[in-house]
Amino acid sequence: MTTTSRAQRDRLRFDRLDRLATTVVLWFVVGGAAAYPLFVALDWALRRQVTLTGVPVDLGPQAAGVGEVVGGPAEAVVLVRDVGPGHFTLLMLSAVLAVVAAVWGAVLLSRFLRDLGAGAPFASANVRRLRVVALLLMLVPPVSEAVYSLARGMIVDAAGGEGFMLTFTPGWLVAGLLVAAVAQAFAAGTRLQDDVEGLV
Repeated sequence: MTTTSRAQRDRLRFDRLDRLATTVVLWFVVGGAAAYPLFVALDWALRRQVTLTGVPVDLGPQAAGVGEVVGGPAEAVVLVRDVGPGHFTLLMLSAVLAVVAAVWGAVLLSRFLRDLGAGAPFASANVRRLRVVALLLMLVPPVSEAVYSLARGMIVDAAGGEGFMLTFTPGWLVAGLLVAAVAQAFAAGTRLQDDVEGLV
């Protein structure tokens, strides 16, 4: 029974093939996420118009459709033409920050997966990598959203509307805290591994 359980654990082990497949999927997702803003930016630049999401609007009664009475603030998708280069650059800065953070995080995770596939998950470098990924998740999305909110407000204001509304997605903060907790667990594993090697 011991031999069978060991063989089963070996089959479920994260090996080099798993690392290769995970790395390919990781870079495929990051590549798609990085390429999309570039295509959108090119389309916006050629058309000299941008599509803004989350623009605050004030709905009047029955503005939501037949049989419904709705009033108060809401969010809308707004197409704005003749956007100046300064506003356009500020708007794209939000996407650039997100892309840089995604590529940086993907590089760190691919190196982490390399050590994991090689059977050395508790290398001290992996603790630093996970902590950097946690910081990227907790810091970059709020900054990127703040820059986008500022650019959106300036563009809509220049077009004669009122468009400033700060948005915040707490999911990124939760994800960063979870990765930070995993990094702390790996730090404990690294210390335990060093103690065992010291005894040997």
